[in-house]
Amino acid sequence: MSTALPLPAPGELSEQTGPVIIGYLLHWGLFGALTIQLYLYYEAFPLDRLAIKVLVYTVYIIEFVQTMLMTYDAFGTFGYGYGDLSTVTNVHFDWLCIPIMGGIIGFLVQSFYAHRIYVFSESKVIPTFIVTVSLASLMAGFSTGFLEHQLGDLRHLHHRSIYTAAAVWNAGTALCDIIIAGCLTYHLLKHDTEYRRTHLLILKLIRLTIVTGSLTALVAITNLVLFSVPGKIYFTSTGAIQTKLYANAMFAVLISRFQIVGGRGYSSSVDFVATAEFRDNHRMGSGVVHSQQSVVVTIRREVFAERELDELVKTRCINVKGDSASTAGDNQSQRSFSV
Repeated sequence: MSTALPLPAPGELSEQTGPVIIGYLLHWGLFGALTIQLYLYYEAFPLDRLAIKVLVYTVYIIEFVQTMLMTYDAFGTFGYGYGDLSTVTNVHFDWLCIPIMGGIIGFLVQSFYAHRIYVFSESKVIPTFIVTVSLASLMAGFSTGFLEHQLGDLRHLHHRSIYTAAAVWNAGTALCDIIIAGCLTYHLLKHDTEYRRTHLLILKLIRLTIVTGSLTALVAITNLVLFSVPGKIYFTSTGAIQTKLYANAMFAVLISRFQIVGGRGYSSSVDFVATAEFRDNHRMGSGVVHSQQSVVVTIRREVFAERELDELVKTRCINVKGDSASTAGDNQSQRSFSV
């Protein structure tokens, strides 16, 4: 005997199926963007430290598994379970994909940002606080997932215990994102320089940090607000994209070092080459040796201001030839120096 529930009115049905469909579509789109960023990272930065590579590929593997599980749920809801309203509100693998995997990805990404803040500030206070709050958020995410799995229906997730766990999970995530965005912006501005290329890179990182940090914090807060609406599953839309936003934000920061020649924000350098000759007198044995040396001076200049030219001069002596007046013959040597 079929256990399918009778279909409600069209308006009520769209309230149940609409957020789920939107969440799946946005989730798949963000996974495509994440895959493209992974390919760019693989091609552009093969010499990154092993720890960074392990973090990148670990995050992507977790995201890949999450996408496969959510695709299975989508097919179960709108494929072989089409017409059965219970398949829409059934938990399926949501308990694992959203709070648990989301908590793991959030902890990894926020720990990555905490390490960057430590490198900039050389202080352990704020990074330790970020990691501690992120770890608490991770534990709350695990609690949310297990409680959700026990209840089994997305419409019944408004018990006090599960709401408290979800509140700690989302609020902790949002707090970490806000602290990370503020600290990174402060330290990037503090390390800004007058050189155009460095200045443009720092501005790009600041914009990226503020946008991604604000977006992830906003999604976490929105997810908590929608979760508090009784009897509705609006939170499935924001929950489905939360982890993908974190992963894409981290990947975007890593590949922001990638620069397209001739693209927006690209700053070319102008090279000047000058040759100077000078005579060097020194004694060798009983006679005086006169050597004439050719020095090639390379000036690499960021096109920003004329007064910065002297600060950016780098000279290299790439070949020094000496002609000896004594019987010692020709003498060749190499020297390097900078001004």
